[in-house]
Amino acid sequence: MTDKAKKARLSTSIAAGKVVTQLSRRLGTGAGSNFPGRVILRIHPEAPEEMASRLDGGCVLVSGTNGKTTTSNLLAGMMREGGMRPVHNRVGANLISGITAALAQASDGRGRPRGDIGLFEVDEATLPAVVRRLRPRLVIITNLYRDQLDRYGELESLSRKMDAALSDLDEEAVVLLNADDSLVASLGRDCPGRIYYYGIEYVGVAEAGLRHAADSKHCRECGSPLDFEANYFGHMGKYSCPGCGASRPAVDFAATYVELYGTAGSRVSISSPAWETEVFIGLPGLYNVHNLLAAAGGAQLLGLDSEAVERGVDGYSTAFGRGERIPIGGRTLFLVLSKNPTGFNEVIRTLREEGENLAILAALNDRIADGRDVSWIWDVDFEELAPLARYLVATGTRARDIALRMKYAGLDPSAIRVETNLREALSAALAGAQKSETVYALTTYTATLDLRRLLTRMGAAPGLWKEG
Repeated sequence: MTDKAKKARLSTSIAAGKVVTQLSRRLGTGAGSNFPGRVILRIHPEAPEEMASRLDGGCVLVSGTNGKTTTSNLLAGMMREGGMRPVHNRVGANLISGITAALAQASDGRGRPRGDIGLFEVDEATLPAVVRRLRPRLVIITNLYRDQLDRYGELESLSRKMDAALSDLDEEAVVLLNADDSLVASLGRDCPGRIYYYGIEYVGVAEAGLRHAADSKHCRECGSPLDFEANYFGHMGKYSCPGCGASRPAVDFAATYVELYGTAGSRVSISSPAWETEVFIGLPGLYNVHNLLAAAGGAQLLGLDSEAVERGVDGYSTAFGRGERIPIGGRTLFLVLSKNPTGFNEVIRTLREEGENLAILAALNDRIADGRDVSWIWDVDFEELAPLARYLVATGTRARDIALRMKYAGLDPSAIRVETNLREALSAALAGAQKSETVYALTTYTATLDLRRLLTRMGAAPGLWKEG
Protein backbone atom coordinates (compact mmCIF):
# COMPACT_ATOMS: atom_id res chain seq x y z
CA MET A 1 0.00 0.00 0.00
CA THR A 2 1.36 3.45 -0.91
CA ASP A 3 1.87 6.18 1.67
CA LYS A 4 -0.96 8.15 0.09
CA ALA A 5 -3.32 5.19 0.40
CA LYS A 6 -2.30 4.63 4.03
CA LYS A 7 -2.97 8.28 4.86
CA ALA A 8 -6.37 8.10 3.17
CA ARG A 9 -7.29 4.93 5.06
CA LEU A 10 -6.20 6.47 8.37
CA SER A 11 -8.30 9.58 7.71
CA THR A 12 -11.31 7.46 6.75
CA SER A 13 -11.01 5.31 9.86
CA ILE A 14 -10.72 8.34 12.17
CA ALA A 15 -13.73 10.01 10.58
CA ALA A 16 -15.77 6.82 11.01
CA GLY A 17 -14.69 6.51 14.64
CA LYS A 18 -15.67 10.09 15.44
CA VAL A 19 -19.12 9.61 13.87
CA VAL A 20 -19.70 6.41 15.86
CA THR A 21 -18.59 8.16 19.07
CA GLN A 22 -21.04 11.02 18.58
CA LEU A 23 -23.88 8.63 17.79
CA SER A 24 -23.10 6.55 20.87
CA ARG A 25 -23.20 9.60 23.11
CA ARG A 26 -26.33 11.10 21.59
CA LEU A 27 -28.19 7.81 21.85
CA GLY A 28 -27.05 7.41 25.46
CA THR A 29 -25.54 3.97 24.82
CA GLY A 30 -22.19 4.84 26.40
CA ALA A 31 -19.17 7.14 26.34
CA GLY A 32 -18.07 5.97 22.91
CA SER A 33 -14.85 4.62 24.39
CA ASN A 34 -14.58 1.13 22.88
CA PHE A 35 -16.81 0.45 19.89
CA PRO A 36 -15.45 3.40 17.84
CA GLY A 37 -11.98 1.94 18.31
CA ARG A 38 -13.14 -1.40 16.95
CA VAL A 39 -14.55 0.37 13.91
CA ILE A 40 -11.26 2.20 13.34
CA LEU A 41 -9.21 -0.98 13.70
CA ARG A 42 -11.47 -2.79 11.25
CA ILE A 43 -10.85 -0.14 8.62
CA HIS A 44 -7.15 0.46 9.41
CA PRO A 45 -5.48 -2.06 11.77
CA GLU A 46 -2.29 0.02 12.10
CA ALA A 47 -4.14 3.19 13.13
CA PRO A 48 -3.08 3.27 16.83
CA GLU A 49 0.66 2.98 16.15
CA GLU A 50 0.47 5.56 13.37
CA MET A 51 -1.28 8.10 15.59
CA ALA A 52 0.91 7.32 18.63
CA SER A 53 4.11 7.70 16.59
CA ARG A 54 3.21 11.36 16.12
CA LEU A 55 3.24 12.08 19.86
CA ASP A 56 6.47 13.99 20.50
CA GLY A 57 6.66 12.84 24.12
CA GLY A 58 6.01 9.16 23.41
CA CYS A 59 3.63 7.00 25.46
CA VAL A 60 3.18 6.02 29.11
CA LEU A 61 1.32 2.81 30.02
CA VAL A 62 -0.28 2.02 33.40
CA SER A 63 -1.25 -1.61 34.04
CA GLY A 64 -2.12 -3.95 36.90
CA THR A 65 -5.18 -5.43 38.56
CA ASN A 66 -6.35 -2.50 40.70
CA GLY A 67 -5.65 1.22 40.57
CA LYS A 68 -5.05 1.73 36.84
CA THR A 69 -7.75 4.36 36.36
CA THR A 70 -6.96 6.31 39.52
CA THR A 71 -3.19 6.22 38.96
CA SER A 72 -3.45 7.34 35.34
CA ASN A 73 -5.96 10.10 36.17
CA LEU A 74 -3.72 11.39 38.95
CA LEU A 75 -0.71 11.31 36.64
CA ALA A 76 -2.68 13.09 33.90
CA GLY A 77 -3.40 15.96 36.29
CA MET A 78 0.27 16.19 37.26
CA MET A 79 1.26 16.18 33.58
CA ARG A 80 -1.11 19.03 32.79
CA GLU A 81 0.18 21.03 35.75
CA GLY A 82 3.71 20.46 34.43
CA GLY A 83 2.84 21.87 31.01
CA MET A 84 2.25 18.57 29.19
CA ARG A 85 -0.81 17.84 27.07
CA PRO A 86 -1.64 14.15 27.59
CA VAL A 87 -3.80 12.09 25.24
CA HIS A 88 -5.53 9.87 27.76
CA ASN A 89 -8.16 7.09 27.85
CA ARG A 90 -9.50 8.59 31.07
CA VAL A 91 -12.84 6.75 31.02
CA GLY A 92 -10.96 3.50 31.61
CA ALA A 93 -11.46 1.72 28.26
CA ASN A 94 -8.16 -0.14 28.51
CA LEU A 95 -8.16 -2.59 25.60
CA ILE A 96 -6.48 -1.67 22.30
CA SER A 97 -9.90 -0.59 20.99
CA GLY A 98 -10.30 1.92 23.82
CA ILE A 99 -6.77 3.25 23.35
CA THR A 100 -7.41 3.60 19.62
CA ALA A 101 -10.65 5.50 20.26
CA ALA A 102 -8.89 7.86 22.69
CA LEU A 103 -6.15 8.58 20.15
CA ALA A 104 -8.69 9.23 17.41
CA GLN A 105 -10.78 11.59 19.55
CA ALA A 106 -7.64 13.59 20.35
CA SER A 107 -6.48 13.74 16.71
CA ASP A 108 -7.41 15.80 13.69
CA GLY A 109 -8.71 14.24 10.50
CA ARG A 110 -5.20 13.36 9.37
CA GLY A 111 -4.30 11.52 12.57
CA ARG A 112 -2.20 14.27 14.12
CA PRO A 113 -2.79 14.30 17.93
CA ARG A 114 -3.56 17.57 19.63
CA GLY A 115 -1.57 16.39 22.66
CA ASP A 116 2.15 15.80 23.03
CA ILE A 117 2.30 12.59 25.15
CA GLY A 118 0.15 9.47 25.39
CA LEU A 119 -1.06 8.20 28.76
CA PHE A 120 -2.99 4.96 28.60
CA GLU A 121 -4.22 2.55 31.24
CA VAL A 122 -3.86 -0.95 29.84
CA ASP A 123 -5.61 -4.22 30.65
CA GLU A 124 -3.14 -6.64 32.21
CA ALA A 125 -3.60 -9.36 29.60
CA THR A 126 -3.39 -6.79 26.78
CA LEU A 127 -0.10 -5.25 27.95
CA PRO A 128 2.22 -7.35 25.71
CA ALA A 129 0.33 -6.40 22.55
CA VAL A 130 0.15 -2.71 23.50
CA VAL A 131 3.89 -2.61 24.27
CA ARG A 132 4.64 -4.04 20.85
CA ARG A 133 2.39 -1.54 19.11
CA LEU A 134 3.05 1.69 21.01
CA ARG A 135 6.71 1.28 22.15
CA PRO A 136 6.19 3.17 25.46
CA ARG A 137 8.84 5.26 27.20
CA LEU A 138 7.46 4.45 30.67
CA VAL A 139 5.48 1.48 32.03
CA ILE A 140 3.92 1.55 35.52
CA ILE A 141 2.61 -1.69 37.07
CA THR A 142 0.43 -1.22 40.14
CA ASN A 143 -0.30 -4.69 41.57
CA LEU A 144 -1.45 -8.21 40.72
CA TYR A 145 -4.41 -9.82 42.48
CA ARG A 146 -6.69 -12.73 41.73
CA ASP A 147 -9.34 -11.17 39.52
CA GLN A 148 -11.50 -12.69 36.78
CA LEU A 149 -9.78 -16.08 36.98
CA ASP A 150 -11.93 -17.37 34.14
CA ARG A 151 -10.37 -14.75 31.87
CA TYR A 152 -6.86 -14.08 33.17
CA GLY A 153 -5.95 -17.41 34.75
CA GLU A 154 -3.83 -17.67 37.89
CA LEU A 155 -1.39 -14.94 38.85
CA GLU A 156 1.74 -16.82 37.80
CA SER A 157 0.39 -17.18 34.28
CA LEU A 158 -0.43 -13.47 34.15
CA SER A 159 2.95 -12.48 35.59
CA ARG A 160 4.73 -14.44 32.85
CA LYS A 161 2.82 -12.46 30.22
CA MET A 162 3.76 -9.19 31.90
CA ASP A 163 7.39 -10.31 32.15
CA ALA A 164 7.35 -10.95 28.41
CA ALA A 165 5.94 -7.46 27.82
CA LEU A 166 8.69 -5.82 29.88
CA SER A 167 11.41 -7.82 28.13
CA ASP A 168 10.11 -6.43 24.82
CA LEU A 169 10.68 -2.79 25.81
CA ASP A 170 13.30 -0.56 24.19
CA GLU A 171 16.57 0.09 26.04
CA GLU A 172 15.56 3.73 26.63
CA ALA A 173 12.32 2.72 28.36
CA VAL A 174 11.76 3.04 32.11
CA VAL A 175 9.67 0.78 34.35
CA LEU A 176 8.09 1.66 37.71
CA LEU A 177 7.02 -1.29 39.89
CA ASN A 178 5.20 -1.65 43.21
CA ALA A 179 7.87 -2.92 45.64
CA ASP A 180 5.24 -3.87 48.24
CA ASP A 181 3.78 -6.50 45.89
CA SER A 182 6.23 -9.41 45.86
CA LEU A 183 4.93 -10.67 42.51
CA VAL A 184 5.13 -7.28 40.79
CA ALA A 185 8.55 -6.59 42.30
CA SER A 186 9.85 -9.83 40.79
CA LEU A 187 8.99 -8.69 37.26
CA GLY A 188 11.39 -7.27 34.72
CA ARG A 189 14.47 -9.45 35.15
CA ASP A 190 15.02 -9.48 31.39
CA CYS A 191 13.87 -5.91 30.86
CA PRO A 192 16.47 -3.95 28.87
CA GLY A 193 15.38 -0.64 30.43
CA ARG A 194 15.88 0.89 33.88
CA ILE A 195 13.61 -0.26 36.74
CA TYR A 196 12.45 1.85 39.68
CA TYR A 197 10.25 0.95 42.68
CA TYR A 198 7.67 2.63 44.88
CA GLY A 199 6.25 1.55 48.23
CA ILE A 200 5.05 2.42 51.72
CA GLU A 201 7.81 2.73 54.32
CA TYR A 202 5.63 3.89 57.22
CA VAL A 203 4.66 0.81 59.24
CA GLY A 204 2.19 2.68 61.44
CA VAL A 205 -0.59 1.73 59.00
CA ALA A 206 0.30 -1.98 58.89
CA GLU A 207 -2.22 -4.66 59.90
CA ALA A 208 -1.72 -7.30 62.58
CA GLY A 209 -1.10 -10.06 60.04
CA LEU A 210 -1.94 -11.49 56.62
CA ARG A 211 -5.62 -11.94 55.81
CA HIS A 212 -6.73 -15.28 54.46
CA ALA A 213 -7.51 -13.65 51.09
CA ALA A 214 -3.89 -12.53 50.57
CA ASP A 215 -2.68 -13.78 47.20
CA SER A 216 1.11 -13.85 46.72
CA LYS A 217 2.27 -15.37 49.99
CA HIS A 218 5.10 -17.44 48.52
CA CYS A 219 8.47 -16.58 47.04
CA ARG A 220 8.47 -16.60 43.25
CA GLU A 221 12.11 -17.75 43.27
CA CYS A 222 11.94 -20.86 45.46
CA GLY A 223 8.30 -21.27 46.54
CA SER A 224 8.94 -20.82 50.27
CA PRO A 225 6.37 -18.94 52.40
CA LEU A 226 7.35 -15.29 52.72
CA ASP A 227 8.04 -13.66 56.07
CA PHE A 228 6.32 -10.28 56.50
CA GLU A 229 7.91 -7.62 58.67
CA ALA A 230 4.87 -5.45 57.93
CA ASN A 231 1.63 -6.19 56.05
CA TYR A 232 -0.40 -3.25 54.76
CA PHE A 233 -3.30 -5.05 53.05
CA GLY A 234 -3.73 -8.18 50.95
CA HIS A 235 -0.22 -9.42 50.24
CA MET A 236 1.25 -5.89 50.21
CA GLY A 237 4.04 -5.19 52.67
CA LYS A 238 7.66 -5.55 53.68
CA TYR A 239 8.67 -9.15 53.06
CA SER A 240 11.63 -11.48 52.73
CA CYS A 241 12.13 -15.13 51.88
CA PRO A 242 13.75 -17.34 54.55
CA GLY A 243 14.43 -19.96 51.87
CA CYS A 244 16.53 -18.15 49.28
CA GLY A 245 17.03 -14.69 50.79
CA ALA A 246 14.99 -12.79 48.21
CA SER A 247 13.44 -9.64 49.68
CA ARG A 248 11.55 -6.46 48.95
CA PRO A 249 13.71 -4.19 46.78
CA ALA A 250 14.90 -0.78 47.93
CA VAL A 251 12.25 1.86 47.29
CA ASP A 252 12.89 4.94 45.15
CA PHE A 253 9.52 6.64 45.75
CA ALA A 254 8.30 6.15 49.32
CA ALA A 255 5.41 7.10 51.58
CA THR A 256 7.32 7.96 54.74
CA TYR A 257 4.22 8.93 56.71
CA VAL A 258 0.53 8.17 56.21
CA GLU A 259 -2.50 9.37 58.15
CA LEU A 260 -5.82 7.81 57.12
CA TYR A 261 -9.11 9.71 57.41
CA GLY A 262 -11.59 7.03 56.31
CA THR A 263 -13.56 7.89 53.18
CA ALA A 264 -12.33 11.52 53.38
CA GLY A 265 -8.84 10.56 52.22
CA SER A 266 -5.27 10.48 53.53
CA ARG A 267 -2.36 12.75 54.33
CA VAL A 268 0.86 11.39 52.85
CA SER A 269 4.52 12.40 53.05
CA ILE A 270 6.39 11.41 49.88
CA SER A 271 10.14 11.01 49.52
CA SER A 272 11.79 10.71 46.11
CA PRO A 273 15.35 10.96 44.76
CA ALA A 274 14.71 14.56 43.66
CA TRP A 275 12.33 16.04 46.22
CA GLU A 276 10.11 15.53 49.26
CA THR A 277 6.56 16.75 49.70
CA GLU A 278 3.41 16.28 51.74
CA VAL A 279 -0.05 16.14 50.16
CA PHE A 280 -3.63 15.41 51.13
CA ILE A 281 -5.38 13.10 48.69
CA GLY A 282 -9.16 13.02 48.87
CA LEU A 283 -9.43 9.32 48.08
CA PRO A 284 -10.23 6.59 50.60
CA GLY A 285 -8.02 3.74 51.73
CA LEU A 286 -4.39 2.73 51.88
CA TYR A 287 -4.60 1.30 48.36
CA ASN A 288 -4.97 4.87 47.06
CA VAL A 289 -1.70 5.77 48.77
CA HIS A 290 -0.11 3.23 46.43
CA ASN A 291 -1.88 4.87 43.47
CA LEU A 292 -0.59 8.25 44.58
CA LEU A 293 2.98 6.95 44.84
CA ALA A 294 2.77 5.35 41.40
CA ALA A 295 1.57 8.63 39.87
CA ALA A 296 4.09 10.78 41.74
CA GLY A 297 6.93 8.42 40.82
CA GLY A 298 5.84 8.40 37.20
CA ALA A 299 5.68 12.21 37.21
CA GLN A 300 9.25 12.54 38.44
CA LEU A 301 10.50 9.98 35.93
CA LEU A 302 8.91 12.18 33.25
CA GLY A 303 10.86 15.17 34.58
CA LEU A 304 8.09 16.91 36.54
CA ASP A 305 8.83 18.77 39.78
CA SER A 306 7.12 18.52 43.16
CA GLU A 307 4.98 21.61 42.49
CA ALA A 308 3.37 19.90 39.50
CA VAL A 309 2.70 16.83 41.65
CA GLU A 310 1.18 18.89 44.46
CA ARG A 311 -1.05 20.91 42.11
CA GLY A 312 -2.08 17.74 40.30
CA VAL A 313 -3.23 16.16 43.56
CA ASP A 314 -4.96 19.35 44.74
CA GLY A 315 -6.90 19.61 41.50
CA TYR A 316 -7.73 15.93 41.22
CA SER A 317 -11.29 15.04 40.29
CA THR A 318 -12.31 11.56 41.42
CA ALA A 319 -12.51 9.03 38.59
CA PHE A 320 -16.00 7.60 38.15
CA GLY A 321 -16.82 4.90 40.67
CA ARG A 322 -13.56 5.31 42.57
CA GLY A 323 -14.80 7.11 45.65
CA GLU A 324 -17.22 9.52 43.96
CA ARG A 325 -19.64 11.46 46.12
CA ILE A 326 -22.86 12.16 44.23
CA PRO A 327 -25.64 14.28 45.81
CA ILE A 328 -29.05 12.78 45.10
CA GLY A 329 -32.44 13.19 46.76
CA GLY A 330 -31.00 15.05 49.74
CA ARG A 331 -28.57 12.19 50.41
CA THR A 332 -25.02 11.51 49.26
CA LEU A 333 -24.21 8.40 47.25
CA PHE A 334 -20.64 7.26 47.87
CA LEU A 335 -19.75 5.08 44.90
CA VAL A 336 -16.74 2.80 45.17
CA LEU A 337 -15.64 0.01 42.84
CA SER A 338 -15.26 -3.31 44.72
CA LYS A 339 -14.32 -6.07 42.29
CA ASN A 340 -12.09 -8.66 43.99
CA PRO A 341 -11.32 -9.93 47.52
CA THR A 342 -8.38 -7.67 48.31
CA GLY A 343 -10.05 -4.54 46.94
CA PHE A 344 -13.32 -5.28 48.72
CA ASN A 345 -11.52 -5.94 52.00
CA GLU A 346 -9.81 -2.54 51.76
CA VAL A 347 -13.16 -0.87 51.13
CA ILE A 348 -14.55 -2.56 54.25
CA ARG A 349 -11.48 -1.48 56.21
CA THR A 350 -12.16 2.10 55.13
CA LEU A 351 -15.84 1.87 56.08
CA ARG A 352 -14.85 0.87 59.61
CA GLU A 353 -13.72 4.48 60.03
CA GLU A 354 -17.25 5.65 59.16
CA GLY A 355 -18.78 4.04 62.25
CA GLU A 356 -21.82 1.78 62.39
CA ASN A 357 -25.47 1.96 61.31
CA LEU A 358 -24.46 2.42 57.65
CA ALA A 359 -26.83 2.38 54.67
CA ILE A 360 -25.38 0.09 51.98
CA LEU A 361 -26.18 -0.70 48.37
CA ALA A 362 -24.25 -3.73 47.06
CA ALA A 363 -24.31 -4.59 43.34
CA LEU A 364 -22.77 -7.85 42.11
CA ASN A 365 -22.65 -8.64 38.38
CA ASP A 366 -21.22 -11.67 36.58
CA ARG A 367 -20.80 -10.36 33.07
CA ILE A 368 -17.69 -11.05 30.99
CA ALA A 369 -15.93 -7.89 32.19
CA ASP A 370 -16.61 -8.84 35.83
CA GLY A 371 -15.74 -12.53 35.54
CA ARG A 372 -18.46 -15.17 35.37
CA ASP A 373 -17.34 -16.88 38.58
CA VAL A 374 -18.52 -14.97 41.65
CA SER A 375 -17.30 -17.48 44.23
CA TRP A 376 -14.65 -14.91 45.17
CA ILE A 377 -17.20 -13.17 47.40
CA TRP A 378 -16.67 -15.96 49.95
CA ASP A 379 -13.06 -14.78 50.33
CA VAL A 380 -14.18 -11.25 51.25
CA ASP A 381 -14.32 -10.47 54.97
CA PHE A 382 -18.01 -9.56 54.99
CA GLU A 383 -18.07 -10.61 58.64
CA GLU A 384 -16.43 -7.22 59.28
CA LEU A 385 -19.02 -5.39 57.17
CA ALA A 386 -22.13 -7.00 58.71
CA PRO A 387 -21.82 -5.24 62.13
CA LEU A 388 -21.47 -1.88 60.35
CA ALA A 389 -24.68 -2.14 58.32
CA ARG A 390 -28.11 -0.89 59.38
CA TYR A 391 -29.46 -2.36 56.15
CA LEU A 392 -28.19 -3.60 52.81
CA VAL A 393 -29.95 -3.52 49.44
CA ALA A 394 -28.58 -6.24 47.15
CA THR A 395 -28.81 -5.83 43.39
CA GLY A 396 -27.14 -6.84 40.15
CA THR A 397 -27.27 -10.01 38.08
CA ARG A 398 -26.16 -11.97 41.16
CA ALA A 399 -28.10 -10.02 43.77
CA ARG A 400 -29.20 -13.15 45.62
CA ASP A 401 -25.61 -14.36 45.93
CA ILE A 402 -24.46 -11.20 47.68
CA ALA A 403 -27.57 -11.29 49.89
CA LEU A 404 -26.84 -14.89 50.88
CA ARG A 405 -23.20 -14.04 51.59
CA MET A 406 -24.24 -11.19 53.89
CA LYS A 407 -26.71 -13.47 55.69
CA TYR A 408 -23.92 -15.96 56.41
CA ALA A 409 -21.69 -13.05 57.46
CA GLY A 410 -24.15 -12.35 60.26
CA LEU A 411 -26.38 -9.57 58.94
CA ASP A 412 -29.98 -10.07 60.07
CA PRO A 413 -32.03 -11.27 57.04
CA SER A 414 -34.67 -8.68 57.89
CA ALA A 415 -32.05 -6.00 57.16
CA ILE A 416 -31.36 -7.39 53.67
CA ARG A 417 -33.50 -6.48 50.68
CA VAL A 418 -33.04 -7.99 47.21
CA GLU A 419 -33.95 -5.77 44.24
CA THR A 420 -32.70 -7.06 40.88
CA ASN A 421 -33.87 -3.88 39.13
CA LEU A 422 -31.10 -1.31 39.62
CA ARG A 423 -33.34 1.75 39.63
CA GLU A 424 -35.62 0.19 42.24
CA ALA A 425 -32.61 -0.89 44.28
CA LEU A 426 -31.19 2.64 44.24
CA SER A 427 -34.57 4.08 45.23
CA ALA A 428 -34.88 1.60 48.10
CA ALA A 429 -31.38 2.34 49.37
CA LEU A 430 -31.99 6.10 49.29
CA ALA A 431 -35.45 5.79 50.86
CA GLY A 432 -34.02 3.97 53.86
CA ALA A 433 -31.49 6.73 54.55
CA GLN A 434 -32.08 9.90 56.50
CA LYS A 435 -31.73 13.36 54.93
CA SER A 436 -28.05 14.26 54.40
CA GLU A 437 -27.00 10.69 55.22
CA THR A 438 -24.50 8.85 53.02
CA VAL A 439 -25.47 5.67 51.18
CA TYR A 440 -22.42 3.53 50.42
CA ALA A 441 -22.64 1.86 47.00
CA LEU A 442 -20.23 -1.08 46.67
CA THR A 443 -20.27 -2.20 43.06
CA THR A 444 -18.43 -4.57 40.73
CA TYR A 445 -17.09 -3.27 37.43
CA THR A 446 -20.10 -3.45 35.09
CA ALA A 447 -22.43 -2.66 37.99
CA THR A 448 -20.45 0.57 38.48
CA LEU A 449 -20.99 1.45 34.82
CA ASP A 450 -24.69 0.56 35.07
CA LEU A 451 -25.17 2.71 38.15
CA ARG A 452 -23.29 5.64 36.65
CA ARG A 453 -25.39 5.51 33.47
CA LEU A 454 -28.54 5.42 35.59
CA LEU A 455 -27.37 8.43 37.60
CA THR A 456 -26.64 10.27 34.35
CA ARG A 457 -30.15 9.56 33.03
CA MET A 458 -31.58 10.77 36.35
CA GLY A 459 -29.58 14.02 36.03
CA ALA A 460 -27.58 13.35 39.20
CA ALA A 461 -24.20 12.90 37.47
CA PRO A 462 -22.65 14.05 34.18
CA GLY A 463 -21.95 11.64 31.34
CA LEU A 464 -18.54 9.99 31.64
CA TRP A 465 -17.23 11.75 28.53
CA LYS A 466 -18.16 15.17 29.97
CA GLU A 467 -15.94 14.82 33.03
CA GLY A 468 -12.38 15.97 33.53
